[in-house]
Amino acid sequence: MTRCAALAAAGLALAACGGASVSQPAAPSADAQVVSPPDAVPLPTGDAGVSIVARVNGEVITLEAFQHVLERAEQQQLAIADVSAFQDGVLSMMIEQSLINQAAAQQGIAITDAELDAEVQQSQAAAGSAEAWVAWLASNSFSEADFRSSLRDALITARLRDAITGPAQTEVPAVRARHILVSSQAEAQDLFNQLNAGADFAALAAQFSRDETSRATGGDLGWFTEDELLQPALAYAAFASQPGALVGPVRSELGYHVLQVLERENRPIAPERWPALAQARFNNWLTSAVMHAAVERFLQ
Repeated sequence: MTRCAALAAAGLALAACGGASVSQPAAPSADAQVVSPPDAVPLPTGDAGVSIVARVNGEVITLEAFQHVLERAEQQQLAIADVSAFQDGVLSMMIEQSLINQAAAQQGIAITDAELDAEVQQSQAAAGSAEAWVAWLASNSFSEADFRSSLRDALITARLRDAITGPAQTEVPAVRARHILVSSQAEAQDLFNQLNAGADFAALAAQFSRDETSRATGGDLGWFTEDELLQPALAYAAFASQPGALVGPVRSELGYHVLQVLERENRPIAPERWPALAQARFNNWLTSAVMHAAVERFLQ
């Protein structure tokens, strides 16, 4: 990942990617809602007696750290419709970053102080002057230490993503499959039985599938890689199957699927598609990491 992408991942809106000034965030409107963590429910404390808002595989996220990140996030919002959801989203982001940092440590990925110093110096130079740099930090609720910590997280995230996705590829495994999406497991099982008895897949998809995009074409999902489907369970089932085999019921966030892989092969991928595919691969890894982590959340 480039330095510009790393800064973006950290939420650092510096113009270091092409300009000489620091991009200032929009100021909250007079009607903007200020969000503060709830204090009605006492939070647990860590070993040092510090209040904590979450524990991720035994690693704590402190209330103080959460408040700092929450304050910066608030500055990017002109209005917050749902305070609780906003807080929950910020905490989720911090939990994900904790998991990223843990995985990076396990793989020996680290950012040295010298590397971080060089990045900070480039950011300071992009601000145009020492005064502008200090003003940018203040306007974005960063201390120097906060900025370095956020930048380190962004650079670690970039390196871990590169390690997970690997170098750019010219060919990737892909399948072409079709499916029927229904509301219940019983419906899916009944369709599976009908298909096993010789019923026409396209006809059943046209009649029963809730997927409005694919049912008109017999449930055909077209060609896709394992990382491109928005429903990981369906993608996993497709890539674990051989052409012609019926699979189901497969449960996803959308409902229950009956699936049939039509073709599978390694297919060329255009260079301009690789960044999006790599990001999807990393996002899927992160989703799985969250699902399998021991996470305790204490905000009410």
